[in-house]
Amino acid sequence: MRSSIKADCRPRGSRASPPTNADVWNRVDELAQRDPERIRVDVAGYSGQGRRIDAVTLTDPAVSDDLKQHVLIVAGQHGNEESGRLIALELMDQLLADAHRQTLRQQKIVVMPNVNPDGAEEDCYATPGGVKPNLDHSPDGPTIPESKAVEVIANSLCPDVFVDMHARGHAGCSYDMVLYPDTRPYTEDDNLFHQIAAEMVAAGEQAGLPHITHPLTWWTKPPHDACTTTAYAYRNFKSIVMLTESAEANSHSYAPALTAQVGVARIMALLAWGNRRHPKLYYPGYPNMLVLGMFSVALMAVGRTAAQRRHSRVEIWRQRAAFQSLRPLLPEPPDRKTLLVDYDGPPLQHGVGLMLRAAGHRDIA
Repeated sequence: MRSSIKADCRPRGSRASPPTNADVWNRVDELAQRDPERIRVDVAGYSGQGRRIDAVTLTDPAVSDDLKQHVLIVAGQHGNEESGRLIALELMDQLLADAHRQTLRQQKIVVMPNVNPDGAEEDCYATPGGVKPNLDHSPDGPTIPESKAVEVIANSLCPDVFVDMHARGHAGCSYDMVLYPDTRPYTEDDNLFHQIAAEMVAAGEQAGLPHITHPLTWWTKPPHDACTTTAYAYRNFKSIVMLTESAEANSHSYAPALTAQVGVARIMALLAWGNRRHPKLYYPGYPNMLVLGMFSVALMAVGRTAAQRRHSRVEIWRQRAAFQSLRPLLPEPPDRKTLLVDYDGPPLQHGVGLMLRAAGHRDIA
């Protein structure tokens, strides 16, 4: 039986296809020089072999960060999946166009285009040490610097949206995918995630490639799936989480320009959600501000600014187990709707909102 390293890598000395590590670093530096006001490059950490892991922030500095929603986009966790790096570079380039000025005014977008540069150097799925960075996010914390770098940035952002970009190795010239994790039962999350994924799929298909979408059901049950990057983002921040897969193989794939075009199109469809208001919600922006419950009865994040609502969302979400009951009193009399909330946890410092929907005008007790 071959070892996992040999099975996942080309023979030592071979190199991944473009964009290589040098291609990524050079392009990131070029973009930062082109628009230093709207791009900031930070080093989130260093790989096991000492290569830099960049976190590239794109936003409009004329607008306070307190007014912006946060997005984290990660690519290159698997070193032999070139299309993730390719799409990340093209996305950053296109976000600087005039057509997307409003997005950068309303959102702070951080792109990590090459999380596993050691794997990229060897055209290796995992790190050279055999660890898959996307599976190194257990509740006990990461074990390698690559996944630690992702968590450092995620913890600083508490992102409203988290995107993990991958490629379907050994499945070149097939279809692309938009996937999302299992969500908490009896919330709107499954409905919302599927709706958002469907719009991303439609945008990708309009851009030129067939797509499918479904939950991330190929993972085995816990504890394995609890260690994925996507589960980590949902578990800790109630991020809207999407995992994308591009059709790619070393032997044959779609043209890089088409792969990049399609990948950017679906991400732009996702980002558009942050520029509008869901018709059933009070605040504009991403609909994860509905923290617990359904549109009929829910606990909502509150605050005058995006930053305040983010603090409220994360605090409510992290105390979700302390909400023993959230339900209307039934049967409802014709002139009144009563909401029962049973909370057994520490005081909430950032506020909590109650959402009720009822026909006509009613008093609320």
